Amino acid sequence: MGYLANFIVYTLAMVGVMGLALFAFKKFALGGGKLNSSKCLKVLDAMTLSPRKTLYIVSAGDEKFLIAGDVDRTTLISKLGETKQVQVPDFKETMSQLNEKTRYADKSIIGIKSSQNAPYTSVMRSLAERIKD
Repeated sequence: MGYLANFIVYTLAMVGVMGLALFAFKKFALGGGKLNSSKCLKVLDAMTLSPRKTLYIVSAGDEKFLIAGDVDRTTLISKLGETKQVQVPDFKETMSQLNEKTRYADKSIIGIKSSQNAPYTSVMRSLAERIKD
C-alpha cells in the first residue's frame, strides 16, 4: 500500500507542477494578451477562409481596413469606407415591371416574325415559316 500511495502523491505533484508551469508560461512568456494590446489598433472581426488564410477587419483610429493574412505574407486588400443604407426595391414589383417591358419585346432580333394583331404568335410556327422561306 505504501508504494501505491507514494505513486499517487508524486503523480499529482508532477501534474500540479506542469499546470503551474503552463500557467506561468501563458501569463509571462506570451504576455497574457496585455503586453501586446494596443489602444490604437484593434481587430474588429476575423474570418478564416482555410486553415492557413484569414481575413481581418482592422480598425486604426477612425479608419478601417480589410487585410488578408496568409502563412507567407499579409496583404492590405482595401480601405473600408462608411457604409450607406441601400434601398432594395420590392422583388415582386421589379419582376412585374420587367415582365411588362419584355412582354412585347422585338422578336426580329432572333428572326421570329410577329404580327401586330397577334403578339403571342407561336414561336414554333414562326420558326417553321422562317425555315420554309
